[in-house]
Amino acid sequence: MDYRTLLAAVLGVGLGAVLIAAPEAILRAHTVGRVPGERGGEYGTDDEPGDGVRRLIRVVGGALVLAGLYFGAVAVGTV
Repeated sequence: MDYRTLLAAVLGVGLGAVLIAAPEAILRAHTVGRVPGERGGEYGTDDEPGDGVRRLIRVVGGALVLAGLYFGAVAVGTV
């Protein structure tokens, strides 16, 4: 059993699960420190990202889960 491939499987499934479960947190972490384009809002309000961005993050998470499962199958020897 190749431990590097098994580690890639665990990391892929874990990161993919986080991307699927909490896309808002991933998006917020990605945009930390960026100046908003429009400064006309109320103090403390954030511009809400569209559903397309959340869907894209979940699709990337799903791809990572599938890749992790494939790497896990390779590490175990079923593929």
